Amino acid sequence: MYPRFLGIGAQKAGTTWLHEMLSSHEEIWLPHLKELHYFDHKFPIGERASQVQSASDRKALSSFVSARIGRISAAKVIERLRIRRWPDLLWDIRYQFGDWSDDWYASLFENARGRLPGEITPAYSCLSQEAIFHIHSLMPDAKLILLMRDPIERAWSHAKMDLAQATGQTTESIDATAYLAHFDSFASRRRGDYLKTVRCWRAHFSERQLFLGFYDEILSGPENLLARVFEFLEVSATAGHIPSAVRKRVNAGAEKPIPGSLHRHLAQIYVNDVRELARQYGQYPQLWLRNCERALDTKLDAR
Repeated sequence: MYPRFLGIGAQKAGTTWLHEMLSSHEEIWLPHLKELHYFDHKFPIGERASQVQSASDRKALSSFVSARIGRISAAKVIERLRIRRWPDLLWDIRYQFGDWSDDWYASLFENARGRLPGEITPAYSCLSQEAIFHIHSLMPDAKLILLMRDPIERAWSHAKMDLAQATGQTTESIDATAYLAHFDSFASRRRGDYLKTVRCWRAHFSERQLFLGFYDEILSGPENLLARVFEFLEVSATAGHIPSAVRKRVNAGAEKPIPGSLHRHLAQIYVNDVRELARQYGQYPQLWLRNCERALDTKLDAR
């Protein structure tokens, strides 16, 4: 069977939190391994052949077999053998050694057994029209979840993660030119282009099939956000279905404000997009816009 819903992004916008919260619901089934990366393997994203990709992409997409084996550690396999989690172990084997076809992908959801199957891979936010058309041909009734974050904060978090992984340096010791190059890269710019993501997916899926949420809601009102996601997926959404760990920070990066010059550079990149997001979606993007304009005002004052 194919999944009934997909979490399509955005990267660094709360998708790990979403995976943990949805996995706790007894009516929902997700693979224990977040980010299957099937469709972005099948349809490589954008300018992958010529662009410098993020460290996370290189790890997940370097080759079919090595990527899959590398993402399931020997320690996890031993643990599953010890506690006899046979379904998870068999899933791991299928994931590692399958033939990377649509039928293989569908087989990864056989363990759902009456529950609502889904998967979350943030890279899907960047898929081409060809890829999205193919997904629609396989699962035309699928529901889609897109979480958005202030694109400036998203790009900063993305750069810190990638550059720390690539260089082994701390956030403070990485040179500003490396940050600027990352901000300007295809990998970063495309992940922050929410307007294009929505436009591409809505070309094939109806508006009612796409749920839009905001990272800000995870920080200020995660219970309400999660209840709305449950309602969207048409599973039970009572207070008893909200996990006690709903306010727990998941996969949080190092907290460090964006230095002024880097903030201004990002504001110049995203100001027009943020202005349009604020016009379309109101509350949270309006806050993003104020922060963006404040960064640009600082530049004007410096002159």
